[in-house]
Amino acid sequence: MAPNEFLDEQLAALREDRFGARALGRFGAAFWRRSRETAAARPELVRELRVVRRLGVVIALAVGILLRLDGVPVLPGVLLPVAAWLVLCGWVWVELGLVRHPLNGIPASRIGPANVMTLYRGWAAVPVLLVATSRGAPSAIWVALCVSAGLTDLVDGTVAIRLGQESRLGRLLDPVLDACFFSAAAYSLARWHLLPAWLSVLVTLRYFAPVVGGLALLFLMGRSLPVRHTPWGQRSTLVTGVALFVTWLSAIVPVPPPVLFGLYALAVLCMVLALAGILRRAPRGG
Repeated sequence: MAPNEFLDEQLAALREDRFGARALGRFGAAFWRRSRETAAARPELVRELRVVRRLGVVIALAVGILLRLDGVPVLPGVLLPVAAWLVLCGWVWVELGLVRHPLNGIPASRIGPANVMTLYRGWAAVPVLLVATSRGAPSAIWVALCVSAGLTDLVDGTVAIRLGQESRLGRLLDPVLDACFFSAAAYSLARWHLLPAWLSVLVTLRYFAPVVGGLALLFLMGRSLPVRHTPWGQRSTLVTGVALFVTWLSAIVPVPPPVLFGLYALAVLCMVLALAGILRRAPRGG
């Protein structure tokens, strides 16, 4: 991904000032000003985001009602999904400047359905966790949320390419929201004693370690980092999704233990190779 000149300038200034409180304040203020300037310069994106936000709130409220019927307490069941969607839309508003091609930097005309699917996947982590903490077993709404969110991970990249809407925003959102969703799904299955707890922990580490490590490198090196999918990262996500799906399926139909063991072993191997690939591509030097 091409360097982000504005981010690089701000990170360099922050690093020169040794990450002091005033420097952090100036860093945040600069990003806020930049966000307002971008929103003013690209009103078509603001209008699109406004539509996405409103539709998302309606869907979140509908899901909240279903969660209440599923036994989730009314306040968290209704309020948290709505709040989560508003937070995600707020994040996109701040990052509207990243709605541009990841390689040539040419501004894209739309946020696009691919990014909306990615947002949905990250948002789904909230109702998935609410069901997990309120019920003793998977329910229909939990399955519907997980399956629909998992399917978006299979198609969002293809949709972005087919529509010519690949963007830096998508490359930023994808790893963070993947981490939220897959960790929530794995935790749910572990809480219901369907998935080994150690594997749930590994899934969380596999997704959050690159996010946290990348954020740390961003500040330590004082420059933007290339964000791109790796072949083993994509394979790892596919195998992890299949393993979680078959784990849920084992609560309904008999699944031979060797099949589950084989899937778990393959998932762990892919996780290790995915993390190794990320480390191999990590930038070196100051």
